[in-house]
Amino acid sequence: MNAPPNAPHILLIRLSSLGDIVLSTAALAPLRAAGYAVSVVTKSEFASLWKGHPDIREVYAYDKKIGETEARQEFLQWARSKNFAFVLDLQNSWRTWSWRWALRGMAPVYVLGKPRLREWLVLVFRLGKFFGFGRGGRARRFRRLAEHALAVRGQFAMDSGSLTRLHISDEEKAAVKSLLPAGDFVVLLPGGAWKSKEWPYFSELAGLLARKAPVVVLGGANDNICESVAASARSVNKESRSLHGKTSLRESMAVLAHARWVIGNDTGMVHVAEALGKDVTMIEGPTHPQMGFSVYRERSLVLGLKLACRPCSKSGRICMRFGTRHCLYGLAVSDVTSRLRERGYPC
Repeated sequence: MNAPPNAPHILLIRLSSLGDIVLSTAALAPLRAAGYAVSVVTKSEFASLWKGHPDIREVYAYDKKIGETEARQEFLQWARSKNFAFVLDLQNSWRTWSWRWALRGMAPVYVLGKPRLREWLVLVFRLGKFFGFGRGGRARRFRRLAEHALAVRGQFAMDSGSLTRLHISDEEKAAVKSLLPAGDFVVLLPGGAWKSKEWPYFSELAGLLARKAPVVVLGGANDNICESVAASARSVNKESRSLHGKTSLRESMAVLAHARWVIGNDTGMVHVAEALGKDVTMIEGPTHPQMGFSVYRERSLVLGLKLACRPCSKSGRICMRFGTRHCLYGLAVSDVTSRLRERGYPC
C-alpha cells in the first residue's frame, strides 16, 4: 500500500548495478511499515526497474551522460525541493560521497558501510564459515540500515514479508504473452555481466529440459551465448525460443513473471525473478553463498562445487587454479540435473 500524501518522505540512493538494486529493495519493507513515503535515485538505465513498485512514490533517474557536474547540480536541486526526513545512501561510492555534504544540509544521512574486513576474512583468510554473509546476506544488510535509521528516530517497524520485491502489472504480463509458448515453460539466463561467472553447459542443459517443456532464453544484447542455447532447445522442442536482445528490461521482467522455472548464472536477472516471487536456481562458480549475493528464498536452489578456492572473488576475473575455472567447467550437467529433478524441474 502506498503511503498517504502527507507521510514523511525519505530518499533512498542506489545507483547500480542491476542485482544490487534488486537486493536494495529489502530496505523498503520496514520503511513502509513505519509509514514513510520513499523516493529513489538510481541511474537512468535502471529507473524502469522500480516502475509500479507500491512502496515507491517517485524515481529520480540520474543521467551521468549530460556531464557529472550538471547531473549532480540537477539532482541536488531536485532533492532540495522534497524536504526529506532522512536519506539512506545504499551506494556509498565516490559519487554519492561527493553528494553527502550537500545532502547533510537538508536531512540526516545514513550510509551503508563497505564490509571490507569481512570480505577479506571470507576471501583471503577462508573464514567464510564463521564470517560469511550467507544466502540473502547482502539484502539483509540493506534492510538493517533502514531499521537502524528508524531506531535512531525511536521507531522499530518490522516487516516479515518477502526480503526483496518488484512489481509487474497485469497489463505488462499480457503484453508479452504472444512472445511465449503456451503452458509451463523454463526460462534460462545463460549470460551475465561477467563472462567469468558463466556456466559453459547451458546448451546441453537446454536440450535436456526441452524434452519435457519449452525453453525460453533471455539475455541482453551482448549475451551472444543465448542463440546457441536456444538452438539446442529448439532442436528438441520447436516451441523453444530465444528472446535475446528482443525485450526491454520491463518486458524481460514480465516474461519471468510468467515462467514456471528459472535457471541462471549468478546474475541480476535471477535476483529479479526472486523479487517477483519466483523460486529459482542460481549456478555459482567463483562466487559462493558466503559472499551474500546468492538467492534467498527457501525453495530457491544454489548449485556449485565444494572447492577450497571458492569463493575467489565477486567476479572470478582471476582464476586461482591457473585459469582452468574448475568451479564452472567441473560442474557437470548430470550433477545439475539430478538436483533440479529433486525440485521438480522437467529434466
